[in-house]
Amino acid sequence: MVGAKLPFWLIPVGLISILPAAPAGSASVAGESTLTPASMARIGTVDERYQSYNIEMVEVTGGEFWKPYGPERGVEAARPPNSNLFQYRRPIDLSNARLRKLASALAPAYLRVSGTWANTTYFADSDNVPSTPPRGFKAILTRQRWRG
Repeated sequence: MVGAKLPFWLIPVGLISILPAAPAGSASVAGESTLTPASMARIGTVDERYQSYNIEMVEVTGGEFWKPYGPERGVEAARPPNSNLFQYRRPIDLSNARLRKLASALAPAYLRVSGTWANTTYFADSDNVPSTPPRGFKAILTRQRWRG
């Protein structure tokens, strides 16, 4: 892929730190520097689980989430509050055999459940789950769902 331009979010983070800086006024650095990683001294190691994954809390609890972009909608620079940019999403089926098999292929890894929606999720860590979220919360995550 010589000469290919990747969006910045597709460039591996480790690659960013080892790329040589282009000289001022230079359009390319090809041929100007050579790196031989095998000859470099190891300065540390990273646990293989470092390559981990994140899912949004709302995918676990269900709730209002961003609508998918379609061909009729461009990427808005700012998403105004209280707009029609949200839609209800059902929680993902965590017992789905295919999902579990695909997820197991990612091991070893850490799974992070987070996102803005986690800020307003009430964790009901008891057998007495309220029927509606307490004041200040928008969703409930039950102990049973978390264990699932």
